[in-house]
Parts: sequence; structure tokens; C-alpha cells
Amino acid sequence: MLGAGPRTQRSHSSIQLPPEYCSGQTQVPLFTYKTADFIYDLRESTSNEEEASDTSKPKRLKDLLHQRWEAAKERGAMNYNLNCLYKFLDGNFECSIQLNSERGELRRKPMRFRHIREPFNQLRFNFTKLNEAEVMLYLKCEDLPITNDPLDRHLVAVNASPLERDHSLIIPSVNKCLPQVLTTTGIRIATDVMLLVDDDTFHVLFNSLLGHASVNHLHLHTLYWPYDSDLVNRRFEPLNDSHDAFVIRPPDWFCCAFAFQLLNKDGYEKFIRNLTKCVEFLTEREQAHNLFFTRAQPIRTTGAVRSEDRRNELGRYITAYVFPRVNMHGAKPPTNFNPAACELAGCLTAYTYRFFESVTEQAAVRIIEEEASLPDDRFSLLASDLGCLLAGRPIISRPIALSTLEGLTSPEIDELHDSFQTFEPHSPARTPRSSRPRTASADALFMSKLRLE
Repeated sequence: MLGAGPRTQRSHSSIQLPPEYCSGQTQVPLFTYKTADFIYDLRESTSNEEEASDTSKPKRLKDLLHQRWEAAKERGAMNYNLNCLYKFLDGNFECSIQLNSERGELRRKPMRFRHIREPFNQLRFNFTKLNEAEVMLYLKCEDLPITNDPLDRHLVAVNASPLERDHSLIIPSVNKCLPQVLTTTGIRIATDVMLLVDDDTFHVLFNSLLGHASVNHLHLHTLYWPYDSDLVNRRFEPLNDSHDAFVIRPPDWFCCAFAFQLLNKDGYEKFIRNLTKCVEFLTEREQAHNLFFTRAQPIRTTGAVRSEDRRNELGRYITAYVFPRVNMHGAKPPTNFNPAACELAGCLTAYTYRFFESVTEQAAVRIIEEEASLPDDRFSLLASDLGCLLAGRPIISRPIALSTLEGLTSPEIDELHDSFQTFEPHSPARTPRSSRPRTASADALFMSKLRLE
């Protein structure tokens, strides 16, 4: 069991696990690995398949995940049996869409959140309430401990409402009951798991609060998706003058994203560090975000907007796409689809047959633009400041009063603004109010009120 040791060993956790997670009282396997097991280039690993299948080597994580997921399914841990259809949408972005009506009807109702950082609440559903049938395995790195706390438990559990076979949840430091704010530990585990699974259809996903996360307990998704995201074929731009961070914007992709890529073991720590800085930066700015980890060809900054490696000649490296997005307040019922991490990468899920049958790429992109895409000026501001942060340059402070308006519709903003106007009785002799410019005093009162709030 992960972290087993002398009984006098003290955990740094303020909240302890229930008894079923304690050493000696569980049948959940512990998967141990070393950094030497990491597969940085998936293309190179295919030439060593015979060596990897040697029975003297430990069981591959991919095989263990599948075995444990199937065992959980047999024990009734799933809310439904998978019965999915797929199709491609004609258009510029090669989007694929899945029909999964059971998930729309039978999944646990998503929780409502008001802020991107909300404290963990043990009275609401969280992953300490899982039963042992849902816990697939624990993770431990032998030569480079994931955290400094030897009693930390990093587990992988089934997703009871799966999108695809083997859809699971990574729960870092489950005993610490962390809120859904991505940490260095979470990024480290996501990176390790990606490096251990030798399959280019395998992905790790993260949704922040206000970015369609459904539970406020730190977790990431692991998921196989049968079709590549076309993001892996797209041309990017360097983020400012950085050589380690990249950016893509419309029309090259239908929404804005940052990208980070891990090419070899020498870049392992910097990859995690830069990704952590990016996520912490967005969290500090109260900006919802989604992450999509995948295997991609080397990121290009020149050439055609889209270039596919049809001959499988290029390397396939761990790549993380970070999507800053509009803050989504409250839980939206899944009538069509909800633009979260998968959807922003072009891998869509429909919850009704009618939508699945009739949707076009244009309609799907319009939904994403309306519900998730940031305004160009907002993203440009974030990109400029993040570039300074990664380069070690000071970030120029800017007024943020207008961020108070985020989430309001245009009529609501007008109504809020008008509430600070001075009431003036109608007079035929005076210019109608609608044709008069707003007074400077009213604007000043409006903005000062927002700053106070």
C-alpha cells in the first residue's frame, strides 16, 4: 500500500481517509513505476515492443487500467453500459462527435459553483465516499516520489458515468481532500501517466470550476478517444519570444489555446514547471480553464496551417493544450453538449440522438464560441502577461474592474449601468435620453461602484 511504514509516521494531511483506504484492509493493487519506464516518443517505443512485452517486466499501466476497469464493471460500479456511436463532422477542424445519451440521463447531477476557487466541502459529494469496487489502483514512483508526504494516496478510480471504455479518474493526494484547483502534484501525475501509457488514443483531461468540473475535489480524467484531435496537426505561434510555450487562435483553431510540449527527459521538470505557472496564473486571474493532454507531432511554427503526418514519420510527444475560457456559472443541463476539455479539442459528445444526427461543424463551433470562447482582447491580455511570466519579466498591472461584468448578458450590463444614472423627468423640450451621451459623472460612479465590489 502506498506510504506504508511505521505507525509513528505522521501525515501532513488535515483529513484522514476512511478505514477502507488504510493499509492491510484493501485489495486495491499498488502500481509502482520508475522514471526509466517513461516513453517520451511513442514512435520509438513501437520498435521496442518485444522488449516491452517481456514477462520479466512489470505489468504495463495500460493493461492494469483496463483489467481493473473491466473488473469494476463486472461488480456493478458503472451507471450504464456503453452504447456509443461516432461520426466526423465535415468542415475545417476535423471534429469527431460521440452519441452518449445514457451519460446525459444517468450521470450524477453536476454541482453548482460560483467561484473558480471554492473550499473543499466534505458534506458534498467527494471521492472519499467511493467504495472499494470503484477504486482501481494506487500510484507510486519509486525513484522520484510524487510528493514529500509518504502517507499521501494517489489513486485511480472508475468514472461511474463513462464516455468510453476505461474512462477513469486520477485523484491526487485523495487523503488531503483538495479542492478542484490543479496543483503541481496533479500536473506531475498527469504527465507521468501519459508517459507510461503507450497508446496515442489515450488522453488526460482537466476541467476547472466554472469550466464544467462537476465535483469540487481535485481530479483529472483519463480517457481513450478513437480519433485524433486535429489540434495535433495545426501550426502554432511562439508565445511572445518563448521557445517552450506556444499559442493558437482563430481562424487556425476555433478557440484560443496555449500549448506546451515534452520532447525528452531533460525537459521533464521544465514542462511541469511551465504548465504549473500557466494554470496558477489563470487561477489567480479567476479565469476558468480546461486542459487536454495528448500525443502530438512536434509543434510547428512555420508551414501550412494544417499538416498531417500521414506516413507516421514524426515523433509523438506529450503535449498539453490549455484553454482559457468564459466562466460558466451554475450547472448547465446537458441538452446538446457542454464545451469542456474534450470539446475544445474537437472531440464532442452529444447527449441526444436528434442533436447527434443534425449537428454540423458550424453549429458546434457556434455553441463553443457563445459558451466558452474568450473575447480576442481578453485572450491577448492573458497571452501577453503569461509570456512575461514565463520569461521572468514583470507583468504590467492593468485595471480589472470590467471583469466584474463577466457572466452578465448585454441587457443585464445596460440595466446595471442605467441603475447608476440620475433620474430625469421626461420633457419634450429636451433631447431624448436615448440620444444623449452618458455623463462622465455617471460613468465614474458606475466604475467606482464596480471597483468597490
